[in-house]
Amino acid sequence: MRKYLKSVIFLFLAVTKLAYASEATTFINTLKTHYQNTSSIKVFSLTHSYLGRSDPFQSWDFQAPTRYKAFKVTDIDINNQHYYQNVVHLFTGGLYFDEVHFQNSKESLRYERNGISLGKSVIEQNMNSFNRYKNLTLMNLDFFAIMPLISETNIEEKIEFQQGSPSGKVTLTHQTSEKITIEYVFNTKPLQLISINNKNRKRIYLYDDYRYTNGYYFAHSLIKKYNGDITPSFITRIENFEKIELIETEKLRLPSDYYKSVSDNSSALTTTSITKNLYLVTDGSALRNILFKINNNDITVFGASKNSKSSNQVIDTIKQRFPDKKITAVFVTHPYSDHILGLLPFVEQGAKIYADAYTVKAIKAFPRFNDKIHKFNFEEIKNRQVINNVRFYVLENARSKRQSFAYFEQDSIVYQTDFLEVASDNTIANILPSYSKQFIEFLRSEKLKVNRIVGFHRNNNISPEVMDRSYQTNTM
Repeated sequence: MRKYLKSVIFLFLAVTKLAYASEATTFINTLKTHYQNTSSIKVFSLTHSYLGRSDPFQSWDFQAPTRYKAFKVTDIDINNQHYYQNVVHLFTGGLYFDEVHFQNSKESLRYERNGISLGKSVIEQNMNSFNRYKNLTLMNLDFFAIMPLISETNIEEKIEFQQGSPSGKVTLTHQTSEKITIEYVFNTKPLQLISINNKNRKRIYLYDDYRYTNGYYFAHSLIKKYNGDITPSFITRIENFEKIELIETEKLRLPSDYYKSVSDNSSALTTTSITKNLYLVTDGSALRNILFKINNNDITVFGASKNSKSSNQVIDTIKQRFPDKKITAVFVTHPYSDHILGLLPFVEQGAKIYADAYTVKAIKAFPRFNDKIHKFNFEEIKNRQVINNVRFYVLENARSKRQSFAYFEQDSIVYQTDFLEVASDNTIANILPSYSKQFIEFLRSEKLKVNRIVGFHRNNNISPEVMDRSYQTNTM
């Protein structure tokens, strides 16, 4: 009897599996028919905007995180593996990045139109960039996003069919050839993709607001949730989609006034004397710059690196140059993650942290430091305070609730991080953030004599002339 029951159960499961496999095939065929007018599109242009979720420690106030805005125009040629993308990012405080990426048959390049980070230099990308940008773009459109599903040839083995009741929604679970599990949920009346859940990558896409544009019916609203996020990682709006014949030739060429960089990309750190007892630590790219000042046997570092590894390299470089002296303090301008993540190695050295009250509060709340914060020794700095002949200014600005800079009065040198960013080739940005103009106006109002501005980002020798030109270019 038991053997008989096992046989019946096995037969029932087999018939059920066959029935669902048959339903999966039927539904896939329905999808193929539904999407037949878009399945042959190989060259297209997509315009979309989105709000990205900012890290609390990349926001004006870490206690009230904001979102950044972005606008993208992307042209894709699947047959020739060419693409063009212009993406504009508007970050906290009006920091404006306007970048172009493109790939033709011979090269893949990235340059910036606003010039605030790259200037006129060009970054050469890997020729695999096409696949990355293509795949990211295709997920924005429901009729492209389902292509891996309806292209599956082994439906019975790879796709599981489920239909909910009474909603009538259909769920298809696809086990891809790459052993990735992707779950698709569809409405049936009318037939619309509702969501995609890539369970391996922990990415959920929610599609909504189906409307016609240029003869195509698709979702104009897309919510993306990454890594288990409850709130949306990205809130996307499709502005326009159109099928095109080809990507314009000019879009796949580098403008004549740009150049491929031949600068030193060595990651080895060097120490250079700027003035007596004041030194610069940087690498060949000058992507990040740190100062340190010697006061008898003590060393104060200005600017923490982006992570512990980089900070350890800075510490080792300083010790090699001055083995008998001790790092006793490190100055932090504001609590953005790229300015505080590298603090732990300095703390382990016994160095105290110079920072304003708001920045100290933020560092104490930084999740990465939860189990080590008891080791931190802070000395709160106040506006105009002088320590070892260095005057500190603490300002409220649109980039961070509080941000400070150091003024070396005897040498007429300013060390700052995010107040003023200038590309390493001294290109003048077309659009300068308001807080940069306010910073320049503050230097002028205080009548501070400035011979050199050392920026943490990219440019460690911003001259007064470049500063003035940046201001004048962005003044009506």
